[in-house]
Amino acid sequence: MSQLFQPQTLEQALQLLAQHPDARIVSGGTDIHGAPETLISISQIPGLDYIREEGDYIRLGARVTHAQVIASDLLNRLARPLVRACSFINDAKVREHGTIAGNIASGLSTNLTVAALWAMGAEVKLKSARGERVVTFNDFFKGVRQTTLAPGEMIVEVAFSKMSPKDKGTFVCTGWSEDESAANVTCAVVLEFEDDEISNAWINLGGIAPTVVNAIEAEQALVGQWLSDAVIHEAADLAVNAIVTRPDAAETVRELVTRALREIRDG
Repeated sequence: MSQLFQPQTLEQALQLLAQHPDARIVSGGTDIHGAPETLISISQIPGLDYIREEGDYIRLGARVTHAQVIASDLLNRLARPLVRACSFINDAKVREHGTIAGNIASGLSTNLTVAALWAMGAEVKLKSARGERVVTFNDFFKGVRQTTLAPGEMIVEVAFSKMSPKDKGTFVCTGWSEDESAANVTCAVVLEFEDDEISNAWINLGGIAPTVVNAIEAEQALVGQWLSDAVIHEAADLAVNAIVTRPDAAETVRELVTRALREIRDG
């Protein structure tokens, strides 16, 4: 039976983490892996469910849920791939209670929000009784359920670049296989345009490597192009080269990248 603490302030939560450095932080508690001896719930701490625009960034507090993301006018305007990712969550309990921070902390590249946030240059603010630090997604994720979170640390904020009027983006994914032997393959795409020509491209794929990967060859092939059928097909073919651990997913990656690019082209 796990021991549960329910601090009323962030400071209390950090003090508890210092005393129990291997404790698991929970809010919605929809993805508790294993059987942790100690749980620290942040569900009663006020002020951690903010969604705000700050300069070129959008910042989400540690208690922001998938449902709050979907309902946010700000995020629908400036972070469409994240909203799309959250909308693919069919479980009402997970959507209403599961948090973006919890999705990240689990360390799974197959979790729906991870690729979407990665494509928008996301970073996390980590805090402990010792202080705080900001870590990019590239440095945060180390492998399957492996992150750079140190004992006594928790995610207090997720930040990412907001999309400018020149940017268009989307998110598409498969589901888990019926026997749950094969996980989600996820695809987030953000394209920056100058008129109709692509000036920068980000294609992030989850579920084909221990962490989310960039389809670098596909990204490079898109720059300087417009989204013709031929360009889309070439980028989709090149995206397959990003696969590390799932050779069986080649056709899936090709289909997802094609779908995402067509969605962006066709609005």
